[in-house]
Amino acid sequence: MWAMTNTSSLTSATPSLSLTNSVIASEVYGQPPDAEQRPGPTPLADITPNAFTGKPGSGPTEHLELIAGNDDRMNQAVFADGKLWGGVNTVVKTENGITHVGIAYFIVTPSFPSGGSLSATIAKQGYIAVNGQNVLYPSIGVNSAGNGVVGFSLVGPDFFPSAAYAPIDAVNGAGAVHVAAAGTGPDDGFSGYHFFTGGNTGRWGDYSAAVADATGTIWIGHEFIPNTPRSLLANWGTFVSHVTP
Repeated sequence: MWAMTNTSSLTSATPSLSLTNSVIASEVYGQPPDAEQRPGPTPLADITPNAFTGKPGSGPTEHLELIAGNDDRMNQAVFADGKLWGGVNTVVKTENGITHVGIAYFIVTPSFPSGGSLSATIAKQGYIAVNGQNVLYPSIGVNSAGNGVVGFSLVGPDFFPSAAYAPIDAVNGAGAVHVAAAGTGPDDGFSGYHFFTGGNTGRWGDYSAAVADATGTIWIGHEFIPNTPRSLLANWGTFVSHVTP
């Protein structure tokens, strides 16, 4: 955890800031795999590469792309109700089958003792996972009362890429997963096909956000596959949810 103190001096003629950090132990994190998605229509894969090269014949076959599992960077962290809230993609293994992408969340309480150094403790931590599926790219919005929502994408063998969320607080941790907008097809974009130098993994979800408004409700925005006209090279969209935690 990083903290910048004495920010009130910014209004003076001689600002004097202090940047400090504290490293604390947490639950286990593991590099997430890429995520399998539910099979469905892939018009871009079906026409690549012939539609772009003009060459006759069947050409190389593109396969249904995976969804990128990302790395250990957090999309967003928020300070609310005296605590720092954040989440990151991680590897998880649920009760059935192979490893999948899940979410590790952390709720941290900072301490600024008078004359002492910055310290922090874990108020609550845990994982969000759906058995046999993947949840990924979390962002957390929390109101002043300490009630929040984790927004993320849900994708797997049974789900086209969908917008989903779960409630969260510092006492109970994360709650049940809810689907805000069900995806209507698989991700079928250029970033996941070899012809476009994308390999077999499509880029996904690294711009998600969640924020509390003045009334205490939470707005979240996440990537999913909508039932709307697509562009030639991509078919993803953004779904915005308004949730009262």
